[in-house]
Amino acid sequence: MPGDEGEAAQEARGATGTRWLRPASMTEGVFDMLQARGMVITVYWLTLRSAEPLQEDHVRRALLHLLRKVPPLRTCFRRRGDCLWLCEVDKEAVDFQVVEGADPRRVTEDLMNRGYASHEGPLWRARLVRGAVDEDCPLEEVRASFPHTSHLVLGNHHGIADGTSNARTYNLLLRILNDVIAGRTIDDQEQLGEMASSEEFQEMVSAKLRELEKDPENLQRLLEEKEKVMTSVPLLLQCYPSVQGTQVKTEVIFEELDEDTTRRFFRRCKSEGVSVGSAFTALINGATIDLAKKAGRTDETFTLNEVHALDVRRFLSGDTSKHLGSHITAFSHAVEAPAAWRESFWDYARTLHHSLHRTVKQDPMLEECIYIAMAGEEGVEAMLATVPPPSEDCQSSNLRNLDPLLPDALAGEHVQAVRVLRGSSNFSSFTCHFVHTFRGRFAYTQCFSSHIITEDTAKALTRAIFDNLPALL
Repeated sequence: MPGDEGEAAQEARGATGTRWLRPASMTEGVFDMLQARGMVITVYWLTLRSAEPLQEDHVRRALLHLLRKVPPLRTCFRRRGDCLWLCEVDKEAVDFQVVEGADPRRVTEDLMNRGYASHEGPLWRARLVRGAVDEDCPLEEVRASFPHTSHLVLGNHHGIADGTSNARTYNLLLRILNDVIAGRTIDDQEQLGEMASSEEFQEMVSAKLRELEKDPENLQRLLEEKEKVMTSVPLLLQCYPSVQGTQVKTEVIFEELDEDTTRRFFRRCKSEGVSVGSAFTALINGATIDLAKKAGRTDETFTLNEVHALDVRRFLSGDTSKHLGSHITAFSHAVEAPAAWRESFWDYARTLHHSLHRTVKQDPMLEECIYIAMAGEEGVEAMLATVPPPSEDCQSSNLRNLDPLLPDALAGEHVQAVRVLRGSSNFSSFTCHFVHTFRGRFAYTQCFSSHIITEDTAKALTRAIFDNLPALL
């Protein structure tokens, strides 16, 4: 481990030899409970191009340096009495394998559906998948200078890292890999950031909950509204019955827009006064309505329940640029959509956009408050111990433009990333949508629960989204 252990650290390690760092947050505890069942496990798939074929030893050494420089990768979770704690792993270990002749998508799904021994660690994995020499690379200048393709698939326990933390970590990995190949010295003492606690945000949640409790009638109304949403049946599952008797598993579908279509999509969103995320959410909802109409639904309007991931760093005081770990929450949202949504798409998208942004501005902590109030003395972890049936029509995660977070992945002299795809196994949803932009191309992943909906239905939803998009530009 980097650095010498001082007296305080030795005291924290205690008689058992475990170095106790701090009590786990509610979010970390929930993620730890779920990942043990193969749920909410994050995976990134990086397509790499290199000047020479990547050597296994170079990648292994880069991953070891990454472990030493990124605190979350050195953590695990252990019980201390009745409390779950974040701890430092007892020894250096990197779970790395080279996979020959495999489909990277299947490797991605494998890592997405495998839990971790959270009391021991490591809580992350890496797989190097050899790619074909003639595999597609849309960037001509990169294709010419970096003719060799490989894939690096990286999975992690969601309790140790969110999307922002992962992007910064994998940018560092590409920097280290280029340094290893070049033979440069790497300083393992220099750390990427810190495994920051969520204490400030939890205090904000507690303050908001105390405020809500001063108006019991309003709080009861909010709880009843949430209960109604949680017991509703998603539109697609009303029209396409759930799959029965299959293994609990999340599978993935990937799509990517070319640079020209991405530019036109973004320009149109800007001219209409709508964020890209809002427009794409409206497009997902429209595609869902199309499939419902195809199945025979004749409603004039539909109200679709959405859940959106939210980075809470934006609400914290001070400089959060070094905050690693899992600093996310989620919020629910719904607005009415017309059945004839194409004819008024941008009006609908603007309505959705303003409603989404108003919710984020006014009530970013409301969802956690409601869950805490619903859970009562048993706690949120106990409430989520039984997987509820799907209730949301759409779950989404939008990391926006990844280029500023991955500059070293774009500019390495020996190896560069040309495509980044990401996703997570599902918990209570039947489908989740992940979007971002990388190298000027809009990338999309649908993670669908193949034990709930068929692959044909998931593919039909994806096709409806991307078949409709060009006509709206």
